[in-house]
Amino acid sequence: MITLKKILLPLFLVLPLQAMAQQYSEQSLKTLFTTPQERQAIDSNRRNNRASANQIQGGTSRVQLNGIVKRSNGKSVVWINGQNTMDSSNVENYKVYSNAINAGNKTPVMIDGKTIYLKPGETWSEGEGVSDVAK
Repeated sequence: MITLKKILLPLFLVLPLQAMAQQYSEQSLKTLFTTPQERQAIDSNRRNNRASANQIQGGTSRVQLNGIVKRSNGKSVVWINGQNTMDSSNVENYKVYSNAINAGNKTPVMIDGKTIYLKPGETWSEGEGVSDVAK
């Protein structure tokens, strides 16, 4: 038979934890180990690094497949040029088909109207085609 103690004890343990979790916002977690000014500087540097990487590329398309995470019960995530496909299958001006990753981990990416297959660590550029980063 279930006693009142068995019902109330878990509630007394869980409710304070839930209340504590609700008081933390995303912003407060971002500044958990840094001051708000340090966090702002970090975010600014990240934005500037992405912008400068795009400027270095100039008019030529250059795509690097940084990595993939295959999920057994959900959508796979692909990182292209340091950005992921968690929210959208489009990264910059490229369409990433993360649901069509083959057994060799080659991921189809639509670049300038052509489908290119890249493995993690490979880079495609307009002049060179597909090349391995390690080379």
